[in-house]
Amino acid sequence: MRTSLFAGLSMVTLLAGCSGSVASNYRLQFDTEETSRLTLLSLAVTRVVERRLETMGESVKGLDISQKEEGPELTFTVETEAAAALLRDDLTASFDLKIMRETKAGETPTIEIEGHGGFIETGVTEEHLEWVEAAEELDNKGRITLSFSPEGRELMRTVFRQNVGRNIGLFVREKLVAKLQVDTAELKDDIIITGIPSPELARVFADDVNVGLHVIFTPLP
Repeated sequence: MRTSLFAGLSMVTLLAGCSGSVASNYRLQFDTEETSRLTLLSLAVTRVVERRLETMGESVKGLDISQKEEGPELTFTVETEAAAALLRDDLTASFDLKIMRETKAGETPTIEIEGHGGFIETGVTEEHLEWVEAAEELDNKGRITLSFSPEGRELMRTVFRQNVGRNIGLFVREKLVAKLQVDTAELKDDIIITGIPSPELARVFADDVNVGLHVIFTPLP
């Protein structure tokens, strides 16, 4: 399977405001109790917060996840209320992911992407994706592996059988982040996307998607 496009998830915002110290606290809800998975998700949460504040030109202090009686709690401090508010909106926004296929002749697309054509939903969504794994390739590029639930695998097998020679698109938050050509009607358990411009971009994508899939942020007073 070849990758023709890959874009990371990012939020670039210019902020203005008085410097100071704004404390932020969130209750975290994980959808797993597996110790190793909880550790990976906790680390991903801290990296996601750091990266998103960095894209705003903001620094973060005291970033920590601690176990409280009511559950895990994320705490940190930023310099401006504007950054805290933007990050809060970002972290609490609903997460959506879709696998879509290219339109065929005569079909009305669900969405049109300039330079990439029209796409139609396949029924594969974030509910069918279990985990994203990032890795580095020998040529210093990145690779990600998409692991689906049993139901998701069956849906993806159907998508592959019906779209050999066509492209399918991976959409996250309604943005096209990868376009893949289906080279075979046979799908293995996972989808591997290679040729990502850098290992760091692959890691950023994996963190963002895994956190979006498995973590709920609830702001605390």
